[in-house]
This record gives sequence, structure tokens and C-alpha cells, in this order.
Amino acid sequence: MRAVLTAAALAATFALAACGQGSDASGSGGAASVAEVAPSGPELSGVGVIAALDGRTLSIDHEGVEGDQPAGRQEFRAYATVLAEGPVEPGARVSFKYQDAEPLPVLTELAAR
Repeated sequence: MRAVLTAAALAATFALAACGQGSDASGSGGAASVAEVAPSGPELSGVGVIAALDGRTLSIDHEGVEGDQPAGRQEFRAYATVLAEGPVEPGARVSFKYQDAEPLPVLTELAAR
């Protein structure tokens, strides 16, 4: 009986260890297909209303943003520290700062307005 339990425990361990390993043809071991680029350039600011939050992606309906960007909805990537500082409920009015990056601009500051 003990041998059966040990074998089952080992099988479960190996199955869990294999989780998340994709069959990636590039051999990158399941790494993300889109590399994130560190934010760069000037820090821009705006005011808007949170439309949605999906993981680390925050959609904001914003007024015109400095740098001649017209009003509209834009998605931003946000780090946990920024999300912890500001309101993230849809409908919350916020002021924000961000820097350009690929694939999405990165929020550097988020505060209730």
C-alpha cells in the first residue's frame, strides 16, 4: 500500500512540475510570445474614468492627454504597486501618469480624482 501511495505522490509531483510548459517551437520554454519593453521617454499625464481591469491591463476612457493625444479609450499596462495605490473599480474617476512602452503604455501613477 505504501508503494502505491509513494508512486501516486511522485506521479502527481511530476504532473504539477510539467504544468505551464508549452510546446513552443522556439525552445523558449513557454515564454510569452510578445516581449515587454521597459517604459521610456517623457512621463505624460491625463484624467479619465476606468472602463475595465483585466489582470494587469487597465482600460481608461480619458480626456485629451498632453502631447496632442485626443480623448478616447486606451489600454495601459500597470504594475501591482501602481494598482495598489489607486482606485481600480470601473467607473472610478482618476488622474494618471504613464510612459510609452511596447506592447502597451505603462502607468507610473494612478490616483483618485
